[in-house]
Amino acid sequence: MGTKTISLEDSAYERLRAAKRAGESFSDVVRRVLASREPSFSDFEGLLDRRGAKALADAIARMRDQDIQAQKSRMSGRR
Repeated sequence: MGTKTISLEDSAYERLRAAKRAGESFSDVVRRVLASREPSFSDFEGLLDRRGAKALADAIARMRDQDIQAQKSRMSGRR
């Protein structure tokens, strides 16, 4: 098993340390915290400007609508 050295701002380190349970390593904390949830838009904060975020949200909404329509088409074909 290899290791990597990373740098954290003090505030990030404190949050990581606060999440650490008795007997856990920092690696254990990172694996536990990151595995416990699906990514959300807030994970990508700062990567997109307002216009890019709106375009992404619009594209997701279109895909969702297309998926719903496709499911309805499949269901009506089963009758």
